[in-house]
Amino acid sequence: MRYMPENIRGSFPIRYRIIRRSIKHPRLELWGSELRIIIPKNANPLKVIRENRSWIIRQIEFVREARRIAEKLELVPRTRRKFKALVEKIAQEYAKMLGIKLGKVRIRKMKTCWGSCSSSGNITINRDAQYLPENLIRYLVYHELCHLIRWSHDREFHKLIAERFPDYRDLDLQLQAYWIKLSEKASENRGGVIGSAN
Repeated sequence: MRYMPENIRGSFPIRYRIIRRSIKHPRLELWGSELRIIIPKNANPLKVIRENRSWIIRQIEFVREARRIAEKLELVPRTRRKFKALVEKIAQEYAKMLGIKLGKVRIRKMKTCWGSCSSSGNITINRDAQYLPENLIRYLVYHELCHLIRWSHDREFHKLIAERFPDYRDLDLQLQAYWIKLSEKASENRGGVIGSAN
């Protein structure tokens, strides 16, 4: 694990990992307080960092604020059974509202994201979201269902999100804070398992 050079990150330490893949264009992803630099096999990672310095600095500030929020957060006690029922109810409600066909709703452990969807209308929500307040669960489900209308995170996608959740930027910050909180909690518990299995 490496740390970002100080001239880019300032005084806030951020870990980064270089991942080489068979892709055409580099991309940067932030997971908790780790920056993943995903690059083509022959690309120069330091060049990618330099070219994206302003974005990286904005993301570091985002993580810094999320860390402050995470310190004050309380996890919501909820069984997996109740969580799955809640997610299914919300998914059906929003699918009807958006006029889309909902496939299967799955709950499973996900290491790098809160949720995903497939072109066949299936959505998967990270089981750790069971510890989130209901408004964030609603936002997660709505976000994944909106991808069935608009696949990429472009202007049209964010316009669709803002119709239901005009405060989506604040919700993204809260999700990052909960991600940090849950990651720290998992580190404290050796098995990385939090809470009830029911």
